Amino acid sequence: MSLLDHQMQAFVEQSLSYYPSDATDSSVDQQRHWYNALCKGFATPLAPGITAIDDLVIAKDDYSVPVRRYFHQVQDTRGGERVLIVFMHGGGFVVGGLDSHHDICGELAYQTGLDLVSVDYRLAPEHQYPADINDCLAVVDQAIQAGHKVILVGDSAGGLLSGCVANARKSFVGTALLGQVLIYPSLSSGIETPSMTEHAHAPLLTKADMDYYLPIRVGGDISQIPYQDDRYMPMHSSDFSGLPPTYLFPAEIDPLRDDCELYAQALGRANVTVNNHLDVGQGLIHGHLRARNMSEQAAANFAAICTAVKELAQ
Repeated sequence: MSLLDHQMQAFVEQSLSYYPSDATDSSVDQQRHWYNALCKGFATPLAPGITAIDDLVIAKDDYSVPVRRYFHQVQDTRGGERVLIVFMHGGGFVVGGLDSHHDICGELAYQTGLDLVSVDYRLAPEHQYPADINDCLAVVDQAIQAGHKVILVGDSAGGLLSGCVANARKSFVGTALLGQVLIYPSLSSGIETPSMTEHAHAPLLTKADMDYYLPIRVGGDISQIPYQDDRYMPMHSSDFSGLPPTYLFPAEIDPLRDDCELYAQALGRANVTVNNHLDVGQGLIHGHLRARNMSEQAAANFAAICTAVKELAQ
């Protein structure tokens, strides 16, 4: 295992000053309090190229989904239609929202030249699966119906949800769904990968954390995980053909690292275009998006993520 350089170690230490390593042993309210403090502690001013931000609500049947829309001053289009990033945030399905990834979303929109909509999907344990994926699908469906071409982007739990949206909306691949960019995502369940063992006690995400997060969407009972449902977990699919072009950005020192390799192999066997960028994740840990302004390695990874989004938008 590679050692963390001094910049990444400083990021870990600063993160732990807000969000302790045993946070999942505490109440959900306490976890959210700590996580909000962490997000605020690392927040940076919004990129100057974002001209407007709107908080909106997407209505769907008997519920509604809050979203935040970031407008870029340059209107990039493909085939005369606006390309839109739909961003799904991480947080183990328990923490996070529109504010937690606000500066990340703004910078992603600015660096790619694309508009972006961030999804405030319902969180566990108050809301159980499939509330989270239904919210994400409602936003993506509304964007497509409005004539947008969509690129799915998500980190961690949001990467999982992005992959599940892709499973559910394969019919739009080649027309409205341009691709997906998944950042240190969780993509499988019940598979004891080498990285899950090797990095079981990695900084900021451990195997014990994953044992807490994965079943919390179904009431915390691992026996209730729907292993045949590809809207619960991307690797639960029985057919990977027809998925959109995919860029994967695992972190080297992360129990979830090998999920990207398993997924990349499955997509490759199904003749789906896939790029697994472990090279730019060397020396990085889970959650390093927030380190992009204090770590040269994290900054290079973020630049590669933006490049991947731009390539999908071409």
